[in-house]
Amino acid sequence: MTDIESNGSQLPTVLLAGATGYIGKHVCETLLNRGFHVLSLGRGKSKTEDHRNFEHISIDICSDKEMTEFARSGRQIDALISCLGSRTGGRRDAWAVEFGANKNLLNLSLLMSSKKFVLLSAICVQRPRLEFQFAKIAFEDHLIASGITYSIVRPTAYFKSLAGQIENLKAGKAFVVFGKGVGTACKPISAKDLSDYICGCLEDPKRQNKVLPIGGPGPSITPIEQGEMLFRLLDKKPNFCYLPSIMFRIISALIAPLSLISEKISNLREFIHIGHYYATESMLFWDETKERYSSKETPEYGCDTLENFYCEVLKSGMEGQELGDHKLF
Repeated sequence: MTDIESNGSQLPTVLLAGATGYIGKHVCETLLNRGFHVLSLGRGKSKTEDHRNFEHISIDICSDKEMTEFARSGRQIDALISCLGSRTGGRRDAWAVEFGANKNLLNLSLLMSSKKFVLLSAICVQRPRLEFQFAKIAFEDHLIASGITYSIVRPTAYFKSLAGQIENLKAGKAFVVFGKGVGTACKPISAKDLSDYICGCLEDPKRQNKVLPIGGPGPSITPIEQGEMLFRLLDKKPNFCYLPSIMFRIISALIAPLSLISEKISNLREFIHIGHYYATESMLFWDETKERYSSKETPEYGCDTLENFYCEVLKSGMEGQELGDHKLF
């Protein structure tokens, strides 16, 4: 049972931002299945818009004016969940969405007397070097200082982020790894399990007023192990392409002069930095004391496994798992 009580016969209302995103659409479905009324904010339309307990309001969350006007509408919400994320990780986009839009949502939450704010963040902010990471941290700090009951969820890698090379392998191409393919690892979590965990933050007091790193079940997995698993499932002989991670730094240095006069190239350079980060950093809990990533200390949740996900994708395709602007290969 949720500790967000309904008002008479009225269902408790959760305002959800990012309901059309990869994780957001699963969170929306989970909330509806748990008996919440979902009020979605954003410019895109959700596929669940015909559900009797779902309501979408088209609004530019990045607009201070539009959000202020909505706050005066007299609507009541019991909790707010933000699954917002910048599309490309570019500098302007990152600060506009990761910080600006979330700040607008927090202001809205406080004005509408919301009891809780659940934020979908990312585990990579533990060791920030990228613009979107600094923007995420800035809002996390802002949220913690606001006084509202909060839960900051920092998931490890999503299953879909480890599926970008499947079509290449099916076509007979090599599996690309950086270095020897064993220098990084992650504990990926499925969208379903992560959505269940996020919604559970509304119910479980132990997850409130905390920063919550979370991964999927089982041991961590390296890029080489991901490739070996896919080749085994495809019944193909392993074929790896080893690339030096320093290539990202070389490309970044080559286009650096042009990035000073072109925002497009500046964003491209930031995307290259993102590629380098994920090629060299693990998506696991960072142990500050020992100054290393720890698979053992990375919390686990759920029951979905990466291997079962791969089997399903190999059988049914990547529909619904598209990487979009975040695809590296």
